[in-house]
This record gives sequence, C-alpha cells and structure tokens, in this order.
Amino acid sequence: MSRSIGSKKKYSPDVLAEAANLVQCGAVSLNSAARSFGIPKTTLHDTIKGKYATNRTGPRTVLSESEEKRLSDWVIHMSKIGYGRTRQELLVTVKNILDADGRKTPFKDNKPGKDWYYGFCKRHPELSERSPMQLGKERAVITPKRIEAWFRDLRDFLQHEVNDPALIGDPSRIYNADESGFPLSLKRGKVLSMKGAKNVYNLTSSNKTQITVLACASAIGHFIKPMIVYPGQRFGYNILDGFEDAAFGRSDNGWMDTELFMTWLNSVFIPGLDSRKVKRPVLLFVDGHTTHVTIEASDVCRENGIHMYCLLEHASHLIQPLDLGFFAILKENWMQAVRDFQIQNIPETVTKKNFASVFRIAWEKSTTIENAIKAFKYAGLFPIDESVVLKTAKMEPSRVFSPVPSESVAAKGAADMNLSSDSVESPGVDPSPAQPDTSNPPPVQGSGDAIATQDTVLEETLNDKLEPRHNESSTQRIPPVELPTPSTETSIPK
Repeated sequence: MSRSIGSKKKYSPDVLAEAANLVQCGAVSLNSAARSFGIPKTTLHDTIKGKYATNRTGPRTVLSESEEKRLSDWVIHMSKIGYGRTRQELLVTVKNILDADGRKTPFKDNKPGKDWYYGFCKRHPELSERSPMQLGKERAVITPKRIEAWFRDLRDFLQHEVNDPALIGDPSRIYNADESGFPLSLKRGKVLSMKGAKNVYNLTSSNKTQITVLACASAIGHFIKPMIVYPGQRFGYNILDGFEDAAFGRSDNGWMDTELFMTWLNSVFIPGLDSRKVKRPVLLFVDGHTTHVTIEASDVCRENGIHMYCLLEHASHLIQPLDLGFFAILKENWMQAVRDFQIQNIPETVTKKNFASVFRIAWEKSTTIENAIKAFKYAGLFPIDESVVLKTAKMEPSRVFSPVPSESVAAKGAADMNLSSDSVESPGVDPSPAQPDTSNPPPVQGSGDAIATQDTVLEETLNDKLEPRHNESSTQRIPPVELPTPSTETSIPK
C-alpha cells in the first residue's frame, strides 16, 4: 500500500533567502514573511537562526549534506577503479555510519530502505545505476608505465627496423586485424507488452553457436573483405549465399587457427593490398595470439613487405582499434539485422545457412571511413599518441595497481566502507607491499605483475585515495580525494 503524500509548498532557495533578509532587517515580521512568501514558519525561523548550513529546501535528511557528498564521491571513485558498489552495499555503508554515530534514525536497525535510496539518487543526479562490463584482472594491471613503454618500443621499431620514415605518417599503410564472435541466438532487451502479463517471450534460435569473423581495416578507412569462419567440415549448400564477396573459412570448432590465419594472409589480406595498389611496406597490428605469431606467418609477411607488430598483451580494450571503434558498432547492427530478419521471415531464425546474407547487411552498414578513422584515433595508433590512451577513463582501474607511496593500509574490512567522521590513521598497520618493476616490458610478452586480491585492492585504495596525507612532500599518481575514512570509533563530521 503506497503512502499518501500531501501537497507541499514550493519555494526556491533564493525566495527563502530574500524572506530571511527581510525579517532580519526588520522590514516585516516572521509571520507576515512566512504567509507572503509561502514558506513554513519553522523553516524560515531555522534559516534566520542559521540552523541549516545550506539553502537546500525540504525536510532534513538523516545524513548531512557533507556526509552525502562524501558518499557520492566514494561511489563514483570505486566505480572508476572497477569496484562499483551495488545498492545494497551503499545501504549497508550508511548503516555502518549510523551504527558508529549513534544518532536516532527512522530506519529499522539503522539500515535505510528504498525511499531513502531513491531520495539520495535524486539529490545526487550525478549517480545512476549501470550494468558494468567485466574487466579481467590481467587487463586491470595494464599500468600507464606499460602503455608508455609499448609506445616507446613501437617508435623505436619504426625508426630502426622499418626503412621508410614516411610509413608512420601514412594512414593508408597502417592496418589492424582482429577476430570477434557473432552468436546465432541473441539476448533481447525489453519489449512492449501488456501490463501485468506473467510471461513475455522472444522467439530466437536455440542454437548456441557463434560464428567467428576476422575483420581488417586501415587507418584511412580501407576495409579488407571479412573472413567468416564456420564450425564443421562439410556443407551441402552455398555457405556464403547472400554475401559472396566475403572469404570462407572453416575449422572443427569455428575458431581461428594457425592454418586459417595463413590462408587469410595469402588469399585475403595480400590480394586486398594488391588490388588497391597499397604502397609497401605496410604495418599490420595484431594481438599476440598464438595463431598470429608463427614463423610461417612471419615469413609470408616479410616476403610481401608487411611488418606485423603485436599489440600489448591484455590491452586490446585500450589500443586495439577494431575493439574500440568498430566491433561494438558492427554487433549492434548485427543484432538489428537479426531482429529485422526474424520479423520479415516469421517463424524463421538465423542459422549457419543464412548467416552470411544477414551479416552482410550489418557489415555494409558498419564499414564506414568515419568508423575506421575514429577507431585508430581512439587507440592512439594514428596519429601515434599514447596520451590519448592514458587519458581515457578505461585506465582508471589500472591505477589501483600502480605503485603509490603509502604509509598505512586501512583496517581489515574496509571493503565494506565502515565510514567514520574524523580523518584518523589506523594504528598498527603495515605499509603496502612493494610492486614489481614493469617499466620496460617487451612489446609482446606479458609481465609478471602481482595481482592483488579484492580486499587488498579496496584497503589500499581507501588508504591511498581517501585518507588525507600528512606528508605533503610524498608524490602520488592520483591527487587525493576528500572522501570517507574507514573507522569504527567515530562518525562522519557534520
């Protein structure tokens, strides 16, 4: 049963301030000002007496404005470094604050409910609930030093190994190749239906197969025809019916393998360069997957004026052009093409037999010059500029693993953010462990960075990012943010 809420008199902070000034200067009485401006008498009285630290109107909140601001900053910070908090974790954090403070609250067991949560979000519009993308720990340790070292090695390679100074400034000769999977059975988002309906269905294929597609594009927008890799060995029909311009590949599991990559180099990529009369040498960026770095592939590339260069391991989300600016667009268009196909061909679904014809629509819609140019720009590969990568928000999680001077580590259990009021250092805690040196990693091989556990990450984060620093001469990678300090003895300052 929903509660009934009476009508409220609305007034702006400016109106409240004007009314308070008139009463303070003796121009009108308190009662007259309250009636004239439509402001509750108690609100106007409290404002005149300085009871409220701010001009925010409405009922008093359980937490002060400064406490809520620190909570909001903490939530945003934890989200940036890959440890976003859920609704329940936020409510438990507030409960910890109130338990330690001892103040009276209307909440059962000091834990706020949904009404407080919705009010908190309304008071802080900078917050919103999002579905996070999963980031593996291997990717999270890609620190700024490793990015800088990889770009430094790339420049050295182009300067000393490639006998063509003009290559670095010619986008028509810089390519990126990568594979991605396209499922036959798609997950559907929300659809319109009758209100109160118990069951809402979406007709789709029960086949969980994914079709691998190898794509390649240059920094100027030249797309090599895609290779579609099907699982299986024999097909009794034209598997590329509807997209004959694509290249055909097959393997037992439908994944790219060494033989298929060699076929792509010899039968797709090199002929694609020749037909466009691309000047040699060319630079081809690929990830360090074992299918790409064979001696046979190296020989073919060398014989055809192709310098194949491996991207930094586990950094495709940062410096792989096709991952950054193409595959997301292609998959969005693929899902729309599948939906259109199923609506136009009820009750058929997408299968291996008709995959090519449906995929062609998405491919032609996605392979634009603009998408290719933006993809290389976002990756910092044309023009070559590592600062583009280092400035992206995707680097935030890696900063947790960067070596940062630290005098202390927050107490065990800080992951639950048991916030306090006073910025006090926790006694008897050991300094954070030293991080391994990753300043000069090779361009292909991965590093042996130690991966911290989630609890350790949160503890170090709270100590290094949230706790005020008493040693002003210490250097930090990230400026300290005035956020809550974990403690069980005191509460957040009012």
